[in-house]
Amino acid sequence: MAQAVPTYALYGEQTYNSVADWLHCESIPARSALFDWEIGAHRHAGLFQILNMTQGRAECLLGERWLPLPPPVAVLVMPGVTHGFRFSPDTEGHVITLLAGQALQMPQAAPELRPLLAQSRILPLPDWAATPVAQAVAAIALDYAGSSPGRLGFIEAQLTVLLITLGRVLAADAEAGRPNRHAAQFRMLLDQHFRSQRGLAFYAGQLGISDVHLNRVCRAALGCSALGAINQRLIAEARRDLTFTLLSVKEIAYSLGFDDPAYFTRFFTKQAGVTPTEFRRRSARHPDRG
Repeated sequence: MAQAVPTYALYGEQTYNSVADWLHCESIPARSALFDWEIGAHRHAGLFQILNMTQGRAECLLGERWLPLPPPVAVLVMPGVTHGFRFSPDTEGHVITLLAGQALQMPQAAPELRPLLAQSRILPLPDWAATPVAQAVAAIALDYAGSSPGRLGFIEAQLTVLLITLGRVLAADAEAGRPNRHAAQFRMLLDQHFRSQRGLAFYAGQLGISDVHLNRVCRAALGCSALGAINQRLIAEARRDLTFTLLSVKEIAYSLGFDDPAYFTRFFTKQAGVTPTEFRRRSARHPDRG
């Protein structure tokens, strides 16, 4: 019988008792060292957590999978989500715990935070974000441990800076991911249709983007134009056929959608630097029948 996942306020504690009432902040070593650097699978009812790891090695259980945590990284854990951590003893960073209601109200004032707070996530931090995130977390930790005038207002302001910075990281990841997604879809379409000699307009139409945008996507993700990618796919298949089949050059040309074998020979020679016959001879695997 599977063991039930325990629900804690903070790991190892049954009640939530924070000086700030709605927020708790502690270093990763402060709690993890007490449990031999392993925080077992658990969840929190009504609490939202942000972990910022700046140094060390770690694995994170988020839902059902253990995943590596290369620093600098942030982990956001929604209420009720099973999670756990395994840290190396040299790990540095902090964990901020908020009452879920406090955290989830923030998108009302800053709607751009809705995607960030929509689900639990691991968020690797690029260089431009790692320092401001660490500075905001350190400022929260310092004032949390102190008693300066305006302490809670300062913590709330730094928390806003922290979440907006993380929201910008997520938005940048999404923006950078669009070309990669379109490029992956283009490659799949190319594998299906390259023998039909489809043009750019066909592939762009299938993706719902313009020819110009398809070229931008390919240059960003593949390092060549869309036409270059189409030509590379045709040449790759021609090379395989010349090396591993007994098809004649003429038969290969027709199989790749070329109506004129002589044009195929000129195309292959321009792309590969040698004629199909010479390429086959150099491969020294099969004689040319055509």
